Amino acid sequence: MRRVVRLTQLLLLSGVFLGPSVAHATLSAHLQRGEKIVDLPVAGRNAEVCVIPKHFAGGEYSDKDIEVETRLCNIDGNSNAAVCPKLNSTNPGLDFYSLPQGVARDDVAARCETSGAKKIAKYKLSTSCSYTPSILGYYHMSRMLGGIGNVPPTVLRTFDLKNHIALGHKALDQTKSGTLIHQTWAGLMAQLTAGAEANRRDFLLTDDFAQSYGALSENPTKEEFYKEFFNGGATNVARAQNFRNGNPIIGMLARNSDISTLVGRNFTTENFQKMVQLKDAADLIVIDTLMNQQDRFGNIHDLQTYYYLDANDLNQDGSAKLKSSKSLTPEEAARVGAVQVKKMLLKDNDCGVAKDNIAKQTGLADRIAHIDPGTYRLVLRFDGIADSAETREFFVRELVFTANDYAAVRKNLKDLATKLHQTCLQGRLKLDLDLQTHFSAQPLKAQSCDL
Repeated sequence: MRRVVRLTQLLLLSGVFLGPSVAHATLSAHLQRGEKIVDLPVAGRNAEVCVIPKHFAGGEYSDKDIEVETRLCNIDGNSNAAVCPKLNSTNPGLDFYSLPQGVARDDVAARCETSGAKKIAKYKLSTSCSYTPSILGYYHMSRMLGGIGNVPPTVLRTFDLKNHIALGHKALDQTKSGTLIHQTWAGLMAQLTAGAEANRRDFLLTDDFAQSYGALSENPTKEEFYKEFFNGGATNVARAQNFRNGNPIIGMLARNSDISTLVGRNFTTENFQKMVQLKDAADLIVIDTLMNQQDRFGNIHDLQTYYYLDANDLNQDGSAKLKSSKSLTPEEAARVGAVQVKKMLLKDNDCGVAKDNIAKQTGLADRIAHIDPGTYRLVLRFDGIADSAETREFFVRELVFTANDYAAVRKNLKDLATKLHQTCLQGRLKLDLDLQTHFSAQPLKAQSCDL
């Protein structure tokens, strides 16, 4: 039977502690983390644990986020889900699948393409380009900045080492020698099988070396590769440069014209899509600049989303409230006058924090001449509290950042907040990517650069 207990109680009872190293601030006995943990039994060995996270004070977390966090921590690869090694792309992660009615877990685990089995979550850890604090950090940073990037909820989790190694052998057997995914699995397996002798043990293994630890993220559905945000290139730097120099969305974002001359204010699909893309582009640059993202371009997705103005729900100024929905029937969409547009989804966020900051190296922030005023103010507010002990401890305790990790992100934040504020004061940055205001009947007013 699954038990939900306070984190400190589990740490004291289970003996499953993460990270003996002072240099790497992973879970340890004297620190409290999370709101609560879920204990996931493993026959004959220590239970795996999943941490339902604390939320950053003032962050914009939804009820749906809380629901997904809880659901993630109740996924049990030994009872209600099947686990398969990831065999595509480059990351040697683990994929969790649902169990179709009437199909045994072992049957799904043996063949994960079983009809009716759906991928529900993915587990990644600090190997190859991936870094657990980056995956955790993107989720919470997104919510700190008003939900930008539409990042899926993520939780901290452990996984039984013997079972992980068995899945690794399966991955090596099922991938071709010489392929990148085979090579990354081989690199991870060298670390997992070395156990206490692994040179990256503090980033991969629990204190007793009986489990791996990483981030478990919700697996989105119906997302598509966002081709409008990709301009090709052979390297990470080249892709970012091509995006900066050749992307028409960035070209429009960099124009220092009044937004109403760039995007019409009539509530049409064309106008609304332009505004969403401008906001998404600015938000993408903000969060990737803060988080030292190394491998973004080619890893941007979109979800089709409906937006409509609800004339039955008015703002204080009398304008109809802007609302959104991922799914409306054609009849519902027609009745409310909804438009359907692409909204950015950042689901691949593992190669950041302790990596090369490609957004910063290529000066992407210099191309921001328009930004959502909410995003702008939240960046400045975050900068104002970033040196507090409470903020630093949140990143170290809850997101397993090292001191160096936080120092790097803190510097990025200071640099970006200063740049945005100065360009705003100079009139080179307009706080006008507010979807609600743009498509209201109200006059557009200049926003103050100061909080």
